[in-house]
Formats: sequence, structure tokens, C-alpha cells
Amino acid sequence: MDASTAEKIKPQIHDLSAFKQIMESRSHPLDMLREAISNMMAPEVNANIIVIQHYSHPEYNASFILKDDGIGMTYTGNSDNPGRLDRFIGLAFSKAAGLPADYWGWKGLGSKLMLNCHKLVLETWTGNPKDEHITLNIINPRNSLLSEPPQAPDYYLTKRAPLSSDNKGTRIDILGYDGGKKQYTFEEILRYLYWNTAIGITKSLSHKPRVSLKVGSEQKDLDIGYKFITTQLLPNGERDWRTVVADSPITKKEKITIEGKELEIIVTLKGGFTLDTGKFGLSPHRYNTGLRLSVKGIPYFQLPFYEYKGNKFIQYKDLCSFVVECDQMESKLNLDRSNISNQLGEDEIVKTFKRLTAKCFDDFCQIQAYTEFEKNKRKEDERSKAKAVRERQEKLGNPNQEYVCVEHDNKTIIIHRVPDNSEMQTLAIFWKLEALDMLPFENFITWEHTKKDGIDVIASFQIDDESSLESFVPIEFEATFENVISHEHNPKQMKCIICWEIKDKSKLRKINEYQYYYDVENCSIPVYEIKSFPNIKIKRYSELS
Repeated sequence: MDASTAEKIKPQIHDLSAFKQIMESRSHPLDMLREAISNMMAPEVNANIIVIQHYSHPEYNASFILKDDGIGMTYTGNSDNPGRLDRFIGLAFSKAAGLPADYWGWKGLGSKLMLNCHKLVLETWTGNPKDEHITLNIINPRNSLLSEPPQAPDYYLTKRAPLSSDNKGTRIDILGYDGGKKQYTFEEILRYLYWNTAIGITKSLSHKPRVSLKVGSEQKDLDIGYKFITTQLLPNGERDWRTVVADSPITKKEKITIEGKELEIIVTLKGGFTLDTGKFGLSPHRYNTGLRLSVKGIPYFQLPFYEYKGNKFIQYKDLCSFVVECDQMESKLNLDRSNISNQLGEDEIVKTFKRLTAKCFDDFCQIQAYTEFEKNKRKEDERSKAKAVRERQEKLGNPNQEYVCVEHDNKTIIIHRVPDNSEMQTLAIFWKLEALDMLPFENFITWEHTKKDGIDVIASFQIDDESSLESFVPIEFEATFENVISHEHNPKQMKCIICWEIKDKSKLRKINEYQYYYDVENCSIPVYEIKSFPNIKIKRYSELS
């Protein structure tokens, strides 16, 4: 028998399939802008002016133009010594591969999101007269890569000597982005830039370029920096307790050992919460509430708030706008940077990050502004409750307020105010009548009431002295009979229906002024209208001296 031999092999990569999957790997269509802005704003690019333009191209429809006056790109065609344009064209020429990269360049995949277009035109020049002006045309990349099987787009590279009219930097025309289907508004793009890209950077930036956004005919220079909520002052100059912000960031650190190497995890919490969310435009529909993860200053995505805030912080997510910074999480982001990889697993970096974030929130709860908020909020809640009680008192004393009354022993007994489509008020009236032994039943005993499981009440009742006793049977209570129908109760689970009023009696079989039968699905269910019970009188408050 021949001895087996081991052969060293090299895995093969289907380049086009990889390009296709990366192009489609996004959680938001505008993630392309996030990656492009990270490239243009990188400190290494040293751009002073950045322009982001969105418009409708006459042939390709929804399109983008991205321009910067940075250091431009060079092309070597050498994978061992790639230029900036080589890295733009190629796949995974990045820090993760051990190659030099820009500040935000970890995976070397983001620029591939731009391939989701009908045509891409890139023009670049370093500004050095010795370097060539380069134009790159990529023809039909979207349809080529989305075909089955994916096809290679056509890449055309043109080099020439620079002209006096050439501008230093890079311009990228992304024509027919995402099929040209979606024309974004200025507000939609602006909101995305501040909450998801380096435009909303959460850290200080040594070099801030001037960034201009143009959508259609609307253009605006953007202030770079995250839109943190800020301390608000009252007219008298005192701090408004309704908005709570830490005076300085809260930082926690912990050293861990990963595969024999010591790594320090640093977590910093910024932001706060407010009861006046409208002042800051906070809304869950704008995806700007809760807690966002910032890596190297970019606020990538929302974290599951209640899993990270710890146990001491008890404010609602949609009142909050917090950012937690942790640069050590860079390698833990998933492919499209929309979540944390292995978030529920045993990764020590992720576990430590989560633990330190909770500790930051615990410290936030100890700041003076937070303790003052809790004290003032309790006072405000008590004032609101007192106001609500006063409003109820005023309503009950209104001369025209109607009350359910009964005549008993030659005197008027007030049962309750007329219910306003309230099942609980209907029950209160019925039970007071039951206690007074003034129900138009031969016998009636309420054994139990619940709001949880099935029909409201379990009772025993006997309609009259010729009827049999129904023991421990389900009885449905509603403010109006019509609610029984709209709530789609099962007729087979109701032995009796009791309501304050029946608005449409045409669907029922009348027995007398207060008793009817509901014939449905081979069932005949007795229905009682409380307002028509004998001895029931409706009187205004002005009549009840």
C-alpha cells in the first residue's frame, strides 16, 4: 500500500463573487456615502474642501458627485506596492491585511459600494507636475456584477500629462447609483451624514475641511461634529433640569489579555437625555435616539440600548441621545459596519466593552444633574397627578354632568357618573347595584373579575323564577354592545352580555326594555342594558343638591 502524501494547496478566490457580495453588503443605501466621506476626510488625504452633490442625471437619473482637493491618487499596478488608486480599485488592500492605510481604513472594502451604479468616472491628480492626471472609467458595474453568474465590469484607465486647468484632488461621478431609482431629499442625506458618517464625528479632529452638501438646487456648508444634546438654561440663567448632560465625558478602562498580548479597552460615554426631545429633533423615526457606537469618532449604528445601559439608568430610550466611543471595537464590526460581530458570543473584547459601557451609565446616574432631575421629575409628576384630580373634580361638579341614580326607600342614591365608553365604569355601576340588591335578576353573584384571561367575569345568575341557575359561567361586560362585536369575542364563550347601553338594537331580539337576545352562530345570548334597568334615573349634577 502506497504511503499517503500531503500537498500544500492555496485556496482559490472568486473575485467577481466577492465584489458582488461586498457591493450588496449594506444596511442602508447611503452607506456608500459613509465610506466615501471616510476616505475624503481622512487626515492622510489633507483635504481642505469636500463637496457632496446629489442630482438627477439626464441619462442615469439619481447620481452623486464626490469631490475633494486632497492629495489625489497614484496608480502603480503593483500589488506589492499599491498606490491609492490601486487600493480603490482592488479588494482588501487594507490595515487588516497588514498594509499601510488611512485612519479609518480597516477592511479596504468600503469603496466597492460605489460599484452599485451604471457608470463610475474617477478623475484624480496629486498636484505634483511630475505625476500624471488619471481618469478611470468603470462601465456598467452594477448590472455586470448582479448578473448570474457575475460578469467583470470594463475598467478603462487613462493617463496624461497634467494641464494648467487640472485641479488637485479627486472627483468621483457615481452615475445611476443603486439603479438611479431613489432621489433623496436634502434633509434625508443631511440626517444620514450627521448620524452615520465622519461628518458627525464624536471626537475632536485636528484638521477640519470645509464640507458642502448640494442636493438639487439646495446647497449648504456643514458644521462638522456630532449633534450632541446640550445643557439648556432658563430665562433666569439657571440650568433647565429637564435636560441632563454630563459636564465631561465618562471614561472607563480595563486591561485584558488576548492570545498572550495585553490590550487596554477604553470606553467613553458622551451625551445625555431630555424631556424636551423636540428642541433637539430627537425621534425614533430619525434613528437618533438611544445609544450609538462610535469607533474612531464615526457614529456607526445604534446599540440595543437596554442591553448596554446597566441596571441603574432607568430613563426611556427615546428620551436619550448617547454615544459610546471605543476604538478597540474597530476589528469587531461586521462587514458593512452595521453591527458588532459575535455580539452574543464569548469574545473578550466585546464582553469587556459591554461591561464598561454599563459602568459608564452607572457613573452617569451619580452626577448632580441626574439626581436633581429625579427629584424634580417626582415633584412634576405629583403636580401633574394633582392637576388631573382637580380637573376630574371640576368635571364632576359641572352642573350638566350626568349621574346614574336609583330611587330606593323614597330617596335618590347616586351610583356613579354616566360612563364615557368605559368598561371599568360600567362594572362599577353594576357592582354597586348588585350590592344594593337592585339588579333585575332573580339571583346574581359575581365570583371573580380579571383583565387577563378570556371573558371578564365569572358569575352565577338566574334570569327569573322560571329559569334555571347558571353557575360559574363567563359573562362579558362592555361599555356598549357594539364593542362586543368589534372586539370579536367568541359567542360560545359568553353566557351573558352586560353593557351600559345598546346603540343599535336592530340586531337584537327584544324581550323587554332592558333585556334582549343576541342570536349568533347557533347561540342565543341574553343581553342586558344597564341604563334601561328599572329604577335607574339619569340626573344632572344641578338636580342633586
